[in-house]
Amino acid sequence: MPSIKIYMKDGTIKNFPHEGRPGGSYTKLVYYQGNFVIVKDEYGIDIAYPSQDIKRVEVTPSRGSF
Repeated sequence: MPSIKIYMKDGTIKNFPHEGRPGGSYTKLVYYQGNFVIVKDEYGIDIAYPSQDIKRVEVTPSRGSF
């Protein structure tokens, strides 16, 4: 169950720590589609960032998930 950090070129950091969701093993996901980096939260909500605005994406797995 990863935590995700997106480092933007303007210096801001979009932080998506693992929080889980009551009643299940839902977690955040990150995927790449075309020119976008997309984070899906535990409730299925997608947040898309244009890749040209991103400096780096860091996905840190929790213990036992690698």
